[in-house]
Amino acid sequence: MVASTEALLNSLLILLSPVFLALPVSFAWRWWVGIEPEQEHYREKVRRVLDSGLPLIKYRSELDAEARKIHLLSDRQARIESDLLHPLRLQHFLLFPSLILWPLVGIFAAIITLPMMPFLRLVEWIMIDKRILSLVARTIQRFTRWEVIGIPRLDHGAKELDKVLASIHRMPITVFLGLFAYLIVSYMPLSSFHVLLVSAAVYIILVSAISVIRAATESALVFADPTHRRITPMDSFVEDALGPWVGVGLLFLLSRQLMYGSSIRTGELLQDPVAFSISVLLVLYTATIIGITVELVFFRNRGEYVRTTFQNQMVSEFDPMVYLFTRNMGSLRISPLMPMSEWVDSEEGEQVTIMDD
Repeated sequence: MVASTEALLNSLLILLSPVFLALPVSFAWRWWVGIEPEQEHYREKVRRVLDSGLPLIKYRSELDAEARKIHLLSDRQARIESDLLHPLRLQHFLLFPSLILWPLVGIFAAIITLPMMPFLRLVEWIMIDKRILSLVARTIQRFTRWEVIGIPRLDHGAKELDKVLASIHRMPITVFLGLFAYLIVSYMPLSSFHVLLVSAAVYIILVSAISVIRAATESALVFADPTHRRITPMDSFVEDALGPWVGVGLLFLLSRQLMYGSSIRTGELLQDPVAFSISVLLVLYTATIIGITVELVFFRNRGEYVRTTFQNQMVSEFDPMVYLFTRNMGSLRISPLMPMSEWVDSEEGEQVTIMDD
């Protein structure tokens, strides 16, 4: 049965309310990052370095000197660099109202987070310590015949705020997976309580697996496809695989739930489209608080261990080379630098002193 026009419009307005709130926040963010002429001048300097394909640490001293020349404070440098490396878009600003509503959704987030943390550690043990993720990477490499190489990350040498922005930049997929799980489970012939319970269980499994994978692949490791002339960082490979499915899936599921939800959903509390739209926002903001917790507890405390362990497993498995992928005067160049085993031993930073010399 199709929802009534009035109920449909009301539920649609409720779902669009985060968009209306996100627009002024996005403008405020743009102002906070910097829109003055000298700030735009520094932004262009950083963009030129990134366009060249070299990590920021290569030109760290020059960029700092330029900032002092135009009287730019260090925190403003950090904002501009982070905005270029990890730009925040509308989907990020949709999550900001959760900071206001956290007293309301915080209890629900805590109920889900408490069992998630030990399960996340279990998933890490299975995928990293037992080398299951490296087995998956090896299977992908054998199936696709891609090469595994290393290309230094551009954000190496960025200012400290970069870590905060990197966390915010990662969050939409973590958050939208919760909404995705909820919309899928709401099709099941369950009561409203059991829909929420099963959604939470599915969300814990999904977020735990995805968080470990994303932490592990946040390195210089790259898939190189010579046949199609394509280079894909491992973390981008994960993002590209997840993003379209989650984004398109959410649009499809939400539109179908709004149009035919009363005949699809069996839970009495969620039969009304307005009540369902409110529940969608509560799930969205609850998942945001959970996403913040995952960033603080897992990525901050375990992310570095997961990344280095997986990277070392890839080095022992493939013995990849590290290359520089640079651009100069419109000319692209891929230059071998050193074996990744040596690059890792040099602590992944000292090697930039010989880059392009």
